[in-house]
Amino acid sequence: MFILFRLIAALFILLAAVSVSADTIAQYERISLQAIAVNNVANDVLVATLVVQENGKNPAKLAQRVNQKMTQVLDKVAQIRGIVSHTTNYNSHPIYKNGQINSWEVSQQLRLTSQNYDQLGKVIADLNELTTVQSMVFSVSDEVIDSIKEELTKQAITKFRAKATLIAKQFGKTNYRLVHVSVDGNQPIPRPMMEKALMSDSHSATSPALSAGINKVSVTVSGTIELLSAEQ
Repeated sequence: MFILFRLIAALFILLAAVSVSADTIAQYERISLQAIAVNNVANDVLVATLVVQENGKNPAKLAQRVNQKMTQVLDKVAQIRGIVSHTTNYNSHPIYKNGQINSWEVSQQLRLTSQNYDQLGKVIADLNELTTVQSMVFSVSDEVIDSIKEELTKQAITKFRAKATLIAKQFGKTNYRLVHVSVDGNQPIPRPMMEKALMSDSHSATSPALSAGINKVSVTVSGTIELLSAEQ
């Protein structure tokens, strides 16, 4: 019985070794590659961050003034179609001098989003007495990104398959088997206005000069193929 057990154990070890050897051989014929499809897309969304801020000795009164100003701003924005607004980052903190509280600063941010640049620029100019422009960035809307990525995905997959076929032929193989594949798309980076231009327009009574520019949207297909001979 002991001898039979040893024979069975030896058989399992041999089969495992053969399996590992086959896998190792297959690994030698696997190649990783990727294909990228890129398109330049015009930015179609402007996001402006405005801030209402008050400084003084009495934090309660400062908070009241900030709330009053923000209410005025929101009322004005609500009258204009096509602008999405929401408040963010309410802050109240002391300002120290010689180790003691000398004054307080209370502020609240407002984010305005619109696909109508000229309209939003005029709104910003109208609000310059109540708010300060903190940032203005251009980006691509989610709807446009989804539409562009759908087409880029098709292009990237076509490029990947063509590259895989070319590689197989160059290595003297007739075909390939797809072992692993992943599809990833980038998120376009928001394009900020130049700081100097932003500062010069932040307290201006006229609308800031806006140029949306373009952004790159890409889809990358990465994967591993196994080269096959005719008999495979």
